Amino acid sequence: MHPTPSPRVHAGRAVLLTTGLAIALGACTSGAAISSAGVSAPAPTVERSTGPGAVASQVPDVGTTIGDVPDDAVFLTYDDPDLGFGIQYVEGWQVTRAVDGVMIRDKDSSETIQVVTGVSDPARYVTSTDLPGLQAQQGFALIKQDTVQIGGRSLVHLVYHLPAPPDPVTGKVVDSTVDRYYVPGAPGIAVVSLSTPNGVDNVDAFRQMIESFAWA
Repeated sequence: MHPTPSPRVHAGRAVLLTTGLAIALGACTSGAAISSAGVSAPAPTVERSTGPGAVASQVPDVGTTIGDVPDDAVFLTYDDPDLGFGIQYVEGWQVTRAVDGVMIRDKDSSETIQVVTGVSDPARYVTSTDLPGLQAQQGFALIKQDTVQIGGRSLVHLVYHLPAPPDPVTGKVVDSTVDRYYVPGAPGIAVVSLSTPNGVDNVDAFRQMIESFAWA
């Protein structure tokens, strides 16, 4: 995927709401599927951001140096009218729009959405196309493949280890854990990948993100 120039974000209020946007999108919980287990965090503040173009948040980064999302993080909503979806992300994360999706990343964590059109069977797509592509990448290790219930939807789900894309500034590569979801919709499927450094617990924040995903 090739990022488009001149990103924009329009902020407003609302309640609602990561290896490259290539086939290995994204990378989330420390070796386990996202679940509702864990210490409950205070209810986060949620604001809305919209914009079909590439976007760069201008607020200070609220993440830590190891990719942990703090309990008091503020969430914004990214709306993409061109691709027809919306999802929450953490204020201060860098938003980069591409032709078929968006990557939203902190220092070492990321949230990536890729829309794959014309796909009606997520399980078949995973088995025939996506998983073989992931397995061809150096450092890939599958932890589990299952189906999970998220917001009343039954979603195909992978958990795997894969080094995150190099930091654009420092070039540092972090060994990460990815939770990857396949959300069916009218255009096809959205591949939502949530990545965090191995050993970092972003369960609550990442559950909020995937539960917030909605087709327009």
